[in-house]
Amino acid sequence: MFFNDNDAYPIKDSWYGEGGIFNEITKETNVSLDITIVNNASYSDKVTLAISGGTAPYIIPKMYSETAYVTGGGIVPVSEYIQYMSNYTGMIEEYDLQSEVDSLLQEDGKYYRLPGLKEAALQNYSILIRSDLFEAAGYDVTALEENWTWDEFTDILVDVKAYMVEQGIVGESDYIWSDRWCGATSGYGQGGCLLNLMAATFGIYSGWGITSNSAGLYFDWDNDEFVLSATSDKYKEYMKAVQRLVSEGILDPETWSQEDDTADGKFYRGETALITTNGTTYTTQIDGLESQLGEGNFSVYEIVIPKGNCNYQTEKSRLECGVCISSTALDELGEDEFIKMMRFVDWLWYSESALTMTKWGVEGEHYTVDEDGNYLLMDEYYCGGLSISQTSDDQVDLRLEYGYGCGNFMYSGSLALLISNFSDELQDYYNRMDEYRDLCEVDPAIAMSEDDSEMANLWATPLQDTINTWTLKFAMGQADIEADWDTYVAEVEAQNAANLVNLYNEYYSASK
Repeated sequence: MFFNDNDAYPIKDSWYGEGGIFNEITKETNVSLDITIVNNASYSDKVTLAISGGTAPYIIPKMYSETAYVTGGGIVPVSEYIQYMSNYTGMIEEYDLQSEVDSLLQEDGKYYRLPGLKEAALQNYSILIRSDLFEAAGYDVTALEENWTWDEFTDILVDVKAYMVEQGIVGESDYIWSDRWCGATSGYGQGGCLLNLMAATFGIYSGWGITSNSAGLYFDWDNDEFVLSATSDKYKEYMKAVQRLVSEGILDPETWSQEDDTADGKFYRGETALITTNGTTYTTQIDGLESQLGEGNFSVYEIVIPKGNCNYQTEKSRLECGVCISSTALDELGEDEFIKMMRFVDWLWYSESALTMTKWGVEGEHYTVDEDGNYLLMDEYYCGGLSISQTSDDQVDLRLEYGYGCGNFMYSGSLALLISNFSDELQDYYNRMDEYRDLCEVDPAIAMSEDDSEMANLWATPLQDTINTWTLKFAMGQADIEADWDTYVAEVEAQNAANLVNLYNEYYSASK
């Protein structure tokens, strides 16, 4: 199996030993996993090379897109084997996910990635603010967040900065927002998380989301057609919101190039007033603030993302990244043994027992469940990855030491299991998101022929590069969305943009 190794919780020998995740998998199944470790930063490239060269391990987890590998025959059409996967098919039926799973179908009527299956869509990424600073500047964000827009949020940030300058916390030339998941560590040259979040509030794809539908094509339901996000009027609106944050001296242009640790350090030291967060980093961020500012010297609040020109969450699907299976597995194992392996995959990624174990460890050894159904770690453990803070020096981090709560396995499950680790604060955030924001309709599925899919990929790669280059120039304030718009659009259109859009719309029209 490929293993996506994250620098924040790198794999250790103890994961294989007594109490470790791989040892427990073997105890439960009599299966020993031969792990090929690949660093998160190079995972996509290494996977591509291995699949293309026919050297990929049998099981390939944490896959966000499989289309590029379909035509070469390097991965198995997994839909042909789901009759052997009772947990997987049971989830699809129980959660009414068939139409969403059908969005993965390729032109041959098969699909090639087993997606993560969630009972409910959860917007995992949001923005964590220093609520004490906002309150000191005169703003009760809990009363404003339901309907605020990016313009209104920026106005508030201008006043928060003015307060911080007045108090001597920052200088006039300093930025009070310098973000993570956008730059050198995990932005992947796309602008990463923040641009993805902001673009979604305008109904389009950017940042991390640009790989949706080749190069960020979105479906315009009003006009019944696919449109390229990057040259739409919506993109222009979205980028104006980004540029205003930069021009007002709020958002640090280094956000798009710096390491995540650099952004974290600025926030922990109190130099910035907000940063993006998710369910696994929330506790780490609180701990970081306490280590630098001291417990009781700050307060935080996870906000509902401001609106763009729509009321959508970023998340629009209950599917997650998933698992691909190398064709090498079928070739080397033969049909009967391959089916056994697929039953193992079905257990590990889709059974409630395995999903609980890979998240929480072993009941009675690592955690207990109280009479109200709440999961509680044993006294000797804490887990940053599950947003459960350390309360004594002799506690061990369950993820760091034993590998539980690890991103290679945790992307399916019931709503109860998905939120089983959430603090009251995080559960409150998800309730507010559900109440204040809508779930956008999923784009129609486009299943192309092998030749057309290959052509679409050939067009999309340089097109995506051009869009990303310009998007980061706009985001850093190195290009102006008004003055440079025509030049930008011309460069995008020169990369077969119209051909790609036409191809998608031709397939969509034929499918109706």
